[in-house]
Amino acid sequence: MAGEALTRVGDHIDNFKLVPGPHGKFDVRIDGELVAEHRHEPDAHIFPDLQDLLQAINQRVGTTAKA
Repeated sequence: MAGEALTRVGDHIDNFKLVPGPHGKFDVRIDGELVAEHRHEPDAHIFPDLQDLLQAINQRVGTTAKA
């Protein structure tokens, strides 16, 4: 997911940092604001949707990348 987002809007991203969390969980934050997360439910892993992530990036950098 990170690679796909960088491919689509990488020219507009000044800084990208991947910080792993426990049990493979991760958050996606833009300027400190949570925009997507990978979380664990009792019987499932819920991954962020790429289209939602790209929309959040687009809103902040003014691009029109599409999923």
